[in-house]
Amino acid sequence: MDASSAKASNINSLDSSLNHQDDIPTDVFDPGNSKKKGIDEADTRLVRGAVVISDGDDVARYVVSTQDDGDPALTFRSFIIGSGLTALAACINQIYFYKPVDVSFASVFLCLMAYVIGLAWSIILPRREHVEELLPNQASWLGPVVHFINPGHFGLKEHAVSSILSTSSGNGAAIVQVFGVERLFHGRETSTATAILTIFSASIFGYGVVGLLRSIIVHPSEMVWWQCLPMISIYQTLHREPKGANRDRLRVFGISSIAMFFWEPIAPCLASQKAKPATRKVLMTIFGGISSNEGQGLFNFSFDWQYITSKYMALPLVQQANSWIGIFISYIMCFALYYGGAWGAKNYPFIRTAILDVDQLKIHGLPRLTATNVWANMAAMMAIGGLFAHISLFHGPKVKKAIKQAWKSEQTDPHYRIMERNYKDVPLWWYGTVLLVGFFLGLGAIYSGDTTLDPWAYVVAILLGCIIAPFSFCLYGFLGTSVSTNNLSKMICGVIQPGKPVANLYFSMFSHEVTLLAVFLATDMKMAQYLKIPWRTMFILQTYGSLLCTALNYVIMDAIVTNRREILLDPIGNQALAKYIYGFGPEGYEWIPPSILIGAAIPVIHWLISRRYPTIHGWDVKKLVSPVIFQNASSTTAGTTSVIWSQIATGLWSQWWMRLRHPAWFGKYNYILGGGFDAGAKVMMFILTFAVFGGSGHDVDFPTWWGTPKSSSKRYADYAVPVETSVMISYSLDLRSRVSDCSRNAVQYARTAADEHLAIQTDFRAANL
Repeated sequence: MDASSAKASNINSLDSSLNHQDDIPTDVFDPGNSKKKGIDEADTRLVRGAVVISDGDDVARYVVSTQDDGDPALTFRSFIIGSGLTALAACINQIYFYKPVDVSFASVFLCLMAYVIGLAWSIILPRREHVEELLPNQASWLGPVVHFINPGHFGLKEHAVSSILSTSSGNGAAIVQVFGVERLFHGRETSTATAILTIFSASIFGYGVVGLLRSIIVHPSEMVWWQCLPMISIYQTLHREPKGANRDRLRVFGISSIAMFFWEPIAPCLASQKAKPATRKVLMTIFGGISSNEGQGLFNFSFDWQYITSKYMALPLVQQANSWIGIFISYIMCFALYYGGAWGAKNYPFIRTAILDVDQLKIHGLPRLTATNVWANMAAMMAIGGLFAHISLFHGPKVKKAIKQAWKSEQTDPHYRIMERNYKDVPLWWYGTVLLVGFFLGLGAIYSGDTTLDPWAYVVAILLGCIIAPFSFCLYGFLGTSVSTNNLSKMICGVIQPGKPVANLYFSMFSHEVTLLAVFLATDMKMAQYLKIPWRTMFILQTYGSLLCTALNYVIMDAIVTNRREILLDPIGNQALAKYIYGFGPEGYEWIPPSILIGAAIPVIHWLISRRYPTIHGWDVKKLVSPVIFQNASSTTAGTTSVIWSQIATGLWSQWWMRLRHPAWFGKYNYILGGGFDAGAKVMMFILTFAVFGGSGHDVDFPTWWGTPKSSSKRYADYAVPVETSVMISYSLDLRSRVSDCSRNAVQYARTAADEHLAIQTDFRAANL
């Protein structure tokens, strides 16, 4: 389809006049022209005649299709489907956040739902040609109305708009929990107007930051945003003609989805074996990891794809290799700290994220952290320091190049060039206006609401978020990973607003949560560039989505917290004292705050070494990424660790073996295979959640077999633990991790013990909601 026909096909779409240039060139940019791209073709590595995908330029040229069908994006149909799925997903996600049964709509699940609904809409509802054939006398006025409702073929861009809008249902969901914490644990009420203004301001402020930086973090080829590649592959495979190579990809997607759909209920079946308690303790510490906070998961392989995910088929090998180094460090540090008795480690469980113990609190006094938890905080702080130093030193030249290209309008990315030719850009002042509106809405909420956060501290929070955001964008864009910066936000607020736990919540919202939300929005903008969704359509879409999700998430949270307060307060959340976590002295963990300086110093040393020795034994020294290593250096200190080795195996098979040895297969099938596995697993897990795991109010007991016999059975009692006494999680769902480990009285005792506490982690979910 050429540009003129593309323009004509969009006349009746909502976004036609808004997005298309007045004069669209008839020539289509050729991404294969190396002179236009400024890329040396000699640098491209070939194996068996196929290109080995090694960087963002390869992805832009050989993985993601540059085809622009010119089909409409924002139509009545895509708007209704997207809004409806947004409302449904927001309701489900928010309701089940407070339940022990984890139900959420994954992006791939929403993508498939939008696809099915869109196809049904296009087939079932009448089209314009039907009216012209059956009602020729009314066709002049009725035809445009029918075409507005059902424009015919459900195209790629409509599908993407519906899905992207629906996945925005999670935007602002975490921010909403600030008000839940405030009501439940601090007995404070924030007016609805103040709450909605606060949430909306945080959401659109992050969007403004992304928009102003889009020429650096979205447009260049080097900014791949790797984790969105499986979804891009799904969209393009579903909407291209089913012939040739795409027919093969469709077949792979269908087979892999169906196979994983039926495999998912089988993968988590457990067989608990008998052992003496002492033996079980050691084995669980070293090899355990099916349950959260159980063990290190060493040499433990899982075949449950819901935990493996296509992420490890998409992330570049350099990122995964650095994460493996971090995991290895995590193994060493956890064992060394625990068996070495650091911070009284042996007086506590090996791995535990809970701070308080209802039986021991009054005996031993104020709460202490386990040694592994202390290390997790240290590693997190080192990752933050490493983020700033590493991006500045190693990726500074790339960022400078992107700024120069944006300033001179010399971007070489083929997808950007096509977008530049076919669609109007969003003026910078639009994003600047959004940023200012978000800032002043937040400032107004701070002044009018009883947030306990001083206005000047609000400005500090905003500035901190603006400083962190570009570094997070760069790391995520280059390598597909990020660093959690919430520890830094909480520590700074603890210093400038001491004794104000509620203020700490708001400070973290306007610094860390704004950055996190901005990363999600930037991911969607990169997907829009890959899929050729007009920039102005995305501006409207993301602004509308932020407003819609703000209202929906708050209304649902308000209803749940108001009507189920007593149940939510029964298993209460984990809290800690800020001065004991970030403070110095005999009762503090004095190594946590300086860890940020240690993390910043190591990339400097690394950079100096790389200047003197660019390669060591043929290995590029610059491929070490310290923030990724530090971020993963605490990966075995909490959560489910049994899947780590499966994720490593998946990454090695996909990004090392198939990418380097079979690049033709990799470029054609890798991402669609991962997307197919995700689709089958997520659909089955959604069904199992309601049919088996209690999402509908009734759960089904774990099936008994020779590996998990009934307690009354004597046949297998010599080697198998009966199902009633074995430590099992039905279908790998660890419901125990959803219920916190301390009681309301313990938290109240800690709350009155000191005035500088803050919520480190809040998990106020209840089984009987």
